[in-house]
Amino acid sequence: MQTKATTSEPASQMLSLLNACLSTQALHVAARLGIADELKAGPRGIVELSAALDAQPDTLDRLMRMLAGIGVFSAGEDGTYQLTPLGETLQTDGPKSVRDWALYIGAAAPWSAWGHLYESVKTGTPGFVLAHGMPTYDFLEAHPELAASFNRWMSKQSDQQNAAIVDAYDFSKFQVVADIGGGQGSTLAAVLARYPSLRGILFDKPSVVAGSAPLDASGVRVRCDVVGGDMLEAVPGEADLYIIKRVLMICSDAEAATVLKNCAAHMRSGRKVLVVEMVMPPVGESGPATTFDILMLLANKGGRIRTEAEFRALFAEAGLKLDRVIPTRSPNVLLEGTPV
Repeated sequence: MQTKATTSEPASQMLSLLNACLSTQALHVAARLGIADELKAGPRGIVELSAALDAQPDTLDRLMRMLAGIGVFSAGEDGTYQLTPLGETLQTDGPKSVRDWALYIGAAAPWSAWGHLYESVKTGTPGFVLAHGMPTYDFLEAHPELAASFNRWMSKQSDQQNAAIVDAYDFSKFQVVADIGGGQGSTLAAVLARYPSLRGILFDKPSVVAGSAPLDASGVRVRCDVVGGDMLEAVPGEADLYIIKRVLMICSDAEAATVLKNCAAHMRSGRKVLVVEMVMPPVGESGPATTFDILMLLANKGGRIRTEAEFRALFAEAGLKLDRVIPTRSPNVLLEGTPV
C-alpha cells in the first residue's frame, strides 16, 4: 500500500513561489504563439490548434494542460480547449490585453537579466548591465523588435490606467500640459480628449515619439506638439503643467532630481508639476510596488520605487514643494508640486 506523502503548508507555498518562473515562461510562449487569438472564435482540438500554430501536438497539449491548470484556458470533455476571461487578456486586441508584457517579460534578453538578481543585490549593478553591458533603455534602442513590444505595452498600460488619472485630477485650470517622458502619448491623449480647451506637448526620445499613434487615434493630434529630446538635458518651456508619469522610477535620485529641476526651471507662479508614480508602502505590506522595485533594480542603475518621504526630499532638492498626494483607483498616486 502506497502512503501519500505529506507536505507542510509553508513548504507547499514556497514551492508554488519557486515554480512561478515556469508559469511566466508558459505565458510568454502562449503569447508568442498567439494561442488566445487562435481560440477567439471558439473551442479548438489540439490537432487543429497545433496545425494552426505550427507546433507539435504532444508538446502543445502539455503546455495547454499546464495553463488550463492555472485558469488561463479550460478543457472540454471532448478534448478541446477554450479561452477563459483570464486567457482573454493574452489576446492581441482588447482594453485589458497584457499580451505585449507577456512577450517582453519572458523574452530571452530580459530573462537573462533577471537571472543576475543575486549579483545585483550584492553589487547594486543592474541585471541588464551584467547580462548585456548596458541598461534596459539603451538595450531597447539597439533592439527595435524587442522595443516594439515594450513600447506597445507602455501605451497599453497607460490606456488601462489613464481614466483613473484623469478622474482623480482637475486639469481645467491649465492651458498647456507637457507630458515629459510621455512615450507614445496615450496619457496625454486621454487628458486632451477629456479637456478640449487644453493644448499638449509630448516629449520623449525621438525614437519613442516617432510612434505617437494614440494622439491620432484620439483625434487630439492637432492640439499637440510632438518634441524629441533628452529630459536630463532640458524640457520644453511652454507648459503650465508638467506631467511626469512612471518615469522617475527608472531614474537614480540624481537623475530624478535633474528631471524635476529641468521642469522647475520653467515654473513661474501658478505652474505645477504632477508626478504619477507608485509609492512604496510600509515594510511588510504587499502590493505591486515592492515587486516593481526589484524590476527597477534589475533594469536601470539607481531605478527604484520610492516612499512618500523620498519623493518629498526629491521635490525639495529640485526647488519644489510637494503640496498634495492624491490617490487614484489604479496602482499610481499623483504627487502635485509647486515652486518653493
